[in-house]
Amino acid sequence: MTPFYVAGALLVVAQILGIYALVSRKADFVFAGIMIVLVVVALASGADGVYRQLH
Repeated sequence: MTPFYVAGALLVVAQILGIYALVSRKADFVFAGIMIVLVVVALASGADGVYRQLH
């Protein structure tokens, strides 16, 4: 998988997890932490993909 696909998949997982947390009213620190980690890893993967495309 390319970094762009990984980044996209992680963003989708973060969105699904966020929707689940809102619906189930479990939007606590653990869910927020997991979502932040997913988004940060997605951003890092996307940045790696951009770097590889440019070099």
